[in-house]
Amino acid sequence: NAHNVFVNEDTGFAYAVGSDTCSGGLHIVDMVDPLNPTQAGCYSEDGYSHDVQCIIYNGPDSAYIGNEICFASNEDTITILDVTDKTNMIQISREGYGESHYVHQGWLTDDHAYFIFDDELDEFELREGLRDGGENVTRTRTHVMDVRDLQNPIYLGYHEGRSGATDHNLYVSGEWVYQANYRAGLNVLKIVDIDTMDFEEAGYFDIWPDSNSPDFNGAWSNYPYFPSGILVVSGVEQGLFVLKFNDLPTTDAPVAVPPADTPIVNPTEAPVVPPTDAPIVSHSDAPVIPPSGKGIVIGKGLTFGKGTSG
Repeated sequence: NAHNVFVNEDTGFAYAVGSDTCSGGLHIVDMVDPLNPTQAGCYSEDGYSHDVQCIIYNGPDSAYIGNEICFASNEDTITILDVTDKTNMIQISREGYGESHYVHQGWLTDDHAYFIFDDELDEFELREGLRDGGENVTRTRTHVMDVRDLQNPIYLGYHEGRSGATDHNLYVSGEWVYQANYRAGLNVLKIVDIDTMDFEEAGYFDIWPDSNSPDFNGAWSNYPYFPSGILVVSGVEQGLFVLKFNDLPTTDAPVAVPPADTPIVNPTEAPVVPPTDAPIVSHSDAPVIPPSGKGIVIGKGLTFGKGTSG
């Protein structure tokens, strides 16, 4: 068994991490011939890896351009590996940060210059008094590592979000960061100035609306890479949500239109209970024809984004 499997489609190698082999590190499988997979390597020198992203590097560190580089989230560090030669994998660097609790998972920016990641337990363990009715002492932290020099990564700090929920899995596409933040649901951040950890919340969809406390219910993961702009979010208890966020540039894709005899819900006519200045979230019972506002969802009566309700 394994905690996770990452497949680098550019090279045809699969990386199982958190397994009972390789000390929980990278168990590598050659999938070039998918009907005849073979073990290609094993990296165990840095112990357990909870998650990993491996890419053909094309970033600012010219010494590694064209190499296959992995960024592993190893509980207390981000560990960077050159795995080009599966028989001689090299640890380039490893870097932690103060107040780390559980370095869980992260993703590179498109230019391979920064690694944005989450710590699954910092919110939970830093909110003293929350369970006794006290106030949150921190908010959801999105951490940033400067990896422009792969041998010398620098921890820059963190961005604090709107809620106090625990973060789980995040992915980066262009200027957007898509976060599955357990009880806060899907959060979409826009990168404004990554060097100063300046992000803006562009929208959210809450699948556990009763609470944003730092627990482990709600949104588990998400996938934001469909050419159509469709997003999918998986909930621990709720199942799969299919969403679309209108602020994104997308390729042309068919839009689901309800049958003629299906009642149409006008999102502007339904009751709205918005939180402060945050984007509005809604759940309705009928399929929605996309309005002209900024946020829409394709799915069963779901709307998502600023300026839209249902």
